[in-house]
Amino acid sequence: MRIALVGLGRTGKIVAEYLFQQGVLCMVLCKPNSTSANKDIGEILNLKNTGIMIETSDHLERKLFQYKPDILIDFSCTSFLPDHIHIIEKCGVNIVTAITNYDSAELEKIKNVALKGTIGIVVAPNITYGVNVLMMMTEIAAELMNDYDFTIYEEHHKHKKDSPSGTAKKIAAKIQDSLPLNEEIPTHAVRAGGIVGKHKVMISGEFDSVELSHQSYSRKVFAEGAYKVSLFLMGKTGFYEMSDVFEYEREQRKQIVAIRKLIEDINILNLA
Repeated sequence: MRIALVGLGRTGKIVAEYLFQQGVLCMVLCKPNSTSANKDIGEILNLKNTGIMIETSDHLERKLFQYKPDILIDFSCTSFLPDHIHIIEKCGVNIVTAITNYDSAELEKIKNVALKGTIGIVVAPNITYGVNVLMMMTEIAAELMNDYDFTIYEEHHKHKKDSPSGTAKKIAAKIQDSLPLNEEIPTHAVRAGGIVGKHKVMISGEFDSVELSHQSYSRKVFAEGAYKVSLFLMGKTGFYEMSDVFEYEREQRKQIVAIRKLIEDINILNLA
């Protein structure tokens, strides 16, 4: 697997280092006016020279054909993918985008390209596995406790631009889908210090309450998630979200359990 990475912000740098350690990073792109352009990625990551030069997104088609990545992971900004998606599609490169604040028109454009069936795209506003488990648990709770009051609390570092976060909005949407009146879910956001990310759902009833929460301790959790999602997307076409990745892994685990059970049954028969 060969991966191209777009975006070298706080999280992008961690992702770049993780992908390099996995031996899959083949290309790194930055903004046309970035001071990182034409430097070895090792210089940015305080590593020895890696031989992977940071290049601008100019002349993207030529660069994609030159480096031939299987997957492009986007940790840059909302404008990159909508502006370049047709070039990426033309080059046959699958896409994992971890951008949190696309508007509805941008998402529709991305989805329409994916549904053409020429490439595969995973849209994952929060690509950490743990927070997606939180979403699934919240969805179950909303179905079973729809007469309770739901409140979302989220905390991020002071440089995060969107408030509330894209993840908090998605959690709220999942809760709303299960409530009888589709009511507004109160969401409280904190932007302070270097908090990596924390989301909590408080579910309050008349006589008891439940709290579901997830906290990221390191940005490596985003890198690990992006790598796992890339493995899922290899060779696929169409539009996917993290729920599809989870469903695929669940089916894979079921198959493994079934094969182990079959082997055990065969061994028992052989011993009989």
